[in-house]
Amino acid sequence: MRIRHGLKREVLRVFSASLFILAAIVLCARGAVVLAGQPQSGGVNLTIVHINDTHGHILPFVSMFDKIAGRGKKAGGAAFLATMIEEQRAQNPKGTILLSAGDMFQGTPVSNLFFGKPVMEIMNYLHFDAMALGNHEFDWGQGVLHSIISEASFPVLSANVSRSDGKLIEGVKPYIIIERKGLRIAVIGLTTPQTRYTTKAENVSGLTFSSPESIMPSLIEKVRAKGASIVIALTHLGLYADRDLAADVRGIDLIVGGHSHTAIMDPVVQSGTVIVQAGCYGLYLGVMKIVVDPATKKILSFTRQNELMPVSPQSAAPDPIVARIVDKYEARVKPEFSKVIGTASVALTRSQTGESNFGDLIADAMRKASGALIAFQNRGGIRAGIPAGPITMNAIFTALPFDDNIVSMNLTGKQVREALEHSAVYGDISLQVSGLRVVFNMSKPVGRRVVSIEVAGKPLDDEASYRVATNDFLAAGGDRFEVFKHGSDFSTGQSLREAVVDYIRENSPIKARAEGRIVINNQDP
Repeated sequence: MRIRHGLKREVLRVFSASLFILAAIVLCARGAVVLAGQPQSGGVNLTIVHINDTHGHILPFVSMFDKIAGRGKKAGGAAFLATMIEEQRAQNPKGTILLSAGDMFQGTPVSNLFFGKPVMEIMNYLHFDAMALGNHEFDWGQGVLHSIISEASFPVLSANVSRSDGKLIEGVKPYIIIERKGLRIAVIGLTTPQTRYTTKAENVSGLTFSSPESIMPSLIEKVRAKGASIVIALTHLGLYADRDLAADVRGIDLIVGGHSHTAIMDPVVQSGTVIVQAGCYGLYLGVMKIVVDPATKKILSFTRQNELMPVSPQSAAPDPIVARIVDKYEARVKPEFSKVIGTASVALTRSQTGESNFGDLIADAMRKASGALIAFQNRGGIRAGIPAGPITMNAIFTALPFDDNIVSMNLTGKQVREALEHSAVYGDISLQVSGLRVVFNMSKPVGRRVVSIEVAGKPLDDEASYRVATNDFLAAGGDRFEVFKHGSDFSTGQSLREAVVDYIRENSPIKARAEGRIVINNQDP
């Protein structure tokens, strides 16, 4: 039967309205966001200001990509970030919360050489309300971590990291409840469980990293019982894990995230939970403005677009006190780290999926320093590229901020193959290589993606023994490369960073190129 146009439109209108009401009921049932067009009268205005993954970047800098593109403007900088934070506070002095989602300290010479003290001094001055514990907060060991936490004038949060006795790390809290404008806001901290294998084993010894989904429901119930109107999860999990958390756990109003270095310009809404993240390296300041109904404990409205504000010398005047802190520490490292150790005729780049010319160079430097036949470097250990031109110690330290040493061992050909198979488990290639050529077919099942391996121009012999060099992180089973732990005749050599510096000095000007050591061919032979 055909329906007259007017009746058809009315049926569609009623159906659409029903869907909207159903969605609203679901959102209310989750205790999350009510997506209202206009805030109701009497709503409370709150501003959540947030950053994450600064990795010690307190100085403005020109990114490698901007240099390659001929754009020379500097971005970031703690002094400019500080002014922008204070400007947001001035707009809502009684309703602003300042949060960090972790990985604040490790990554640049000006921070690393002082074990994060410059960043902590700045954070204390800016009166952060809380910081989540990131995986890189463990990079200097638990002793240094304890010192960092003890120096903080704000709470450090992680509800899912515990010691063998079941207690939290000393000085760490699972959550806090903040009062603003008569509202109680719970902030629950979470750390990525990946920390147990993305950090050197000795740095997380005796610690358990629980699944966030397993502990959050009871925590949410607890903070709600204590009168929390709004629940914020301050997470160092990564965007995909944040979305999974929002889908699996009811009652989280807002996730302020980190770890994946994702610049979320327009907030993501997953199952009624709003998710934000402010990129990395202090290049953005997140500003989430929400309106809360104190009676229903619902978010009536929130910032939907352009939640991130770019930070640069063009964005604001520098905060004079923060500028003095930055200058104080920079003056102590500049003489040594501004030294030029060589030149690059081409940009040294890193790859997120496979081989890179910088990865080749680092693996070559490792193999030369150790005398091994084969060398492996994890892609995640290369944190930045280096533009063409003079290469400074600062550039090397920023690209290789981890205090890794070279470890040599004997592996069978079968174990070498196993390492390369694991390198392809997650759909991209995580190892950079020297001394071999490997062909992958990523359409094959996991564990059968290596098509061929040549070592010194000859096919790999599964039964033969090969001398292999890698860094001590991988040698201890980091990134789940358990195979390296089963090698034999281990020896520890020089610092990886020193080996790379020596290699650049000896081979300057550097003309490195990706040589086709890693080939991806998804066609069946």
